[in-house]
Amino acid sequence: MINPNIHDFAAYDFWLKPLGILYVGAFLKRLGFEVHLIDTLNRHDKDLKRFVKVPKDKKYGTGKFPSRVIEKPKIVKSIPRKFKEYGAPPEYLEWKMKEIGNVDIVMVTSTMTYWYHGVWETIRRIKKITDSPVILGGIYTQIIPQHARKSPADFVFPTNRLELLPKLLNDILDLHLKNIDIDWFEDLDPAYELYKSIGYLVFTSSIGCPFRCTYCITPRMWKFKRRTPEKVVESILRYKDIFDVRDIVFFDDAFLVGKGHTAKLLKLIANEKINTRFHLPNGIHARLVDEEIANLLKEANFKTIYLGYETSGDLQKKTGGKVFDKDLIRAVDFLKRAGFTKDEIRAYVLVNLPGQKLQDAIRAVEFLKELDIGISVNEYTPIPGTPEWNELIKSGKIDPDTDPLLLDNSILPYWWNGGMSKEEVEYIKSIVRS
Repeated sequence: MINPNIHDFAAYDFWLKPLGILYVGAFLKRLGFEVHLIDTLNRHDKDLKRFVKVPKDKKYGTGKFPSRVIEKPKIVKSIPRKFKEYGAPPEYLEWKMKEIGNVDIVMVTSTMTYWYHGVWETIRRIKKITDSPVILGGIYTQIIPQHARKSPADFVFPTNRLELLPKLLNDILDLHLKNIDIDWFEDLDPAYELYKSIGYLVFTSSIGCPFRCTYCITPRMWKFKRRTPEKVVESILRYKDIFDVRDIVFFDDAFLVGKGHTAKLLKLIANEKINTRFHLPNGIHARLVDEEIANLLKEANFKTIYLGYETSGDLQKKTGGKVFDKDLIRAVDFLKRAGFTKDEIRAYVLVNLPGQKLQDAIRAVEFLKELDIGISVNEYTPIPGTPEWNELIKSGKIDPDTDPLLLDNSILPYWWNGGMSKEEVEYIKSIVRS
């Protein structure tokens, strides 16, 4: 199983781990396969230092990827920025694959649709090393399967239904596997034991999201489901025992949904007194933060709390009504009273949303400044399959056949006339920096 390189104008290791393929690995092991993992984005692999200089860690185990400048794809030649490959160099992948030896199947995962250039290039490199069939899966294949089928992969697995894997493997390898009757999210841990060394651990206590924000693909891909709190904590303790990491991250899309579930999980974590810092970087729902939850987060030693704010004014309601200004005010008050500092609380501002005016984003930034918390600017990415995407197609503001690379949030303002200009986006960022 291979986590491919990233090709982009910018990338940063903000606790990136390929959870999807780690669950696939756990499922395959349960089926009886011998499984190996090559993660080209694991900055903490000790073998990586043989091939490239690895930048030192920044705060809480995050940091810059090793990178090198590569030729820009033709479609973005005019963008006045350097295009880079992030992660391990090609020699690392070749060495790792030869060290593992002959395999029956190679599986490659994917995440962002606009990172497909790195995925395709990784597959091309794999095919120079082995004749084994290559299966491509992951989020990119689920969002735009028709595009993924143009890749150099031999097979595409455009679904998150692991129970369909045995049939695919039977067809490719002429096996007679029977499906295993398990609830993979409840019964399996992400197979971190496939790593030799790691700098942090990432978990999710739930999948999906019950909210229906117009710009988000998550509720269209997953039915919302939570994992039993005891099993989440068992998984944390299991891998904390293997890897003595200081930082553990939850990347749930709806961590606070279901107060009883969340409260129980936080109490279990606090009771274990794990010598670890916990982080919530994915934008928790401010409306669901109350006094008890804030205090439990503090007791469990959470050090990073990101709140989803997104935008100000009428767009708050038009994009799904997930959060309003009053919800932020209340959440920040509870968190500060629980003992969190302004450096530990941040909120996301989404810029370049369709219909968003420059003044909307400026008001959002000024509002968060008044709350005296950190601000992170997120640039909007049009995602195929979302209501926002469908509206853009319907209104003629975007072509359905637009190359996914052009939808990269760092590229979009250079060419798209349906939103903010690059100068406006940079102006908002400058206000945040000030």
